[in-house]
Amino acid sequence: MCCCNEKQCCQKPENLKDKPETCSKQQIEKCHGDVKEHPCTSVDCGWKGN
Repeated sequence: MCCCNEKQCCQKPENLKDKPETCSKQQIEKCHGDVKEHPCTSVDCGWKGN
């Protein structure tokens, strides 16, 4: 399942509690490791999908 569209993209929807924009720093680190920005909140999130 993917929630990709032009405004948001979730790489790990199974971990998503609300919207990618509301993820805590701890949640982002759990899903993506040590990153500077949350990759799920960019238009080009890098999700390749099915």
